[in-house]
Parts: sequence; structure tokens; C-alpha cells
Amino acid sequence: MTWHDRLYLTISVVLALIPLAVTLYFFVKRKTAIEVEGWRYKVSVAGLVLALLASLPTPVFFFALELPWGAKAQWVPLGAAWSMPVGLIAGVLGMVLLGFARGRVRWLGIAVTFLSVALLYVTLLGLSE
Repeated sequence: MTWHDRLYLTISVVLALIPLAVTLYFFVKRKTAIEVEGWRYKVSVAGLVLALLASLPTPVFFFALELPWGAKAQWVPLGAAWSMPVGLIAGVLGMVLLGFARGRVRWLGIAVTFLSVALLYVTLLGLSE
């Protein structure tokens, strides 16, 4: 693997960590960030949980790729690859449920979840070849 490949992989990891960081921030600040009450609050928190679940597989997969061959077992990339479809489904459902939130959580949450789903889709396309 050349330094160009390592650079592209590092940029991909940083790009994949952005949705994870934003979703974690909203999840930690959910009491003050989500401006709705009642059943919409619960649905919005469920959307944040699904968005968090959708943002995890891509960074885990890229970190598994960057490990040296002697340090990773066969189950590490295989487990990361199997978690991709689960992340795709969770991301799509998370975007729908985040539609019940209000303000920044709604629009920024939907945007970063869409970014997670797009990264998962591109990664799955790369794995299918």
C-alpha cells in the first residue's frame, strides 16, 4: 500500500468519523438539543440511536483495513462487512424518525445520517467488486 492509498484511506476515516461525532454530540445533549416533548421526543431519540448505529460500521471497517495483516484476525473485516447492511437499514429508518425532531437536530441529524448511508453504500459498492 503506497502513501497515496494511506492518505486516501485516512481522509475516508476522517470523513466517516464526522457523522459519528455529530450524532454522539446530539445524543449527549439530547435533553437540551431536542426541542419537542412527549412521543415526538421518544421517536427523535430512537432516530438518534439508529443514526448512531448507522454511523458506526464505516469507521470500524476503515480502521480494520488500516490494521497490519498480522494484527487482525479474519473476523475483523468480515464482521465489519456484515455490519454494513445493518447500518444501511438503520440509517434509512433513522432519517425517517429524525423527521419528528425539530431544529438543528432534525436537519443536521438527517444530513449526517444521509452522509453515513452514502458512505455505507459506496463502501458496499467497493466490497462487491
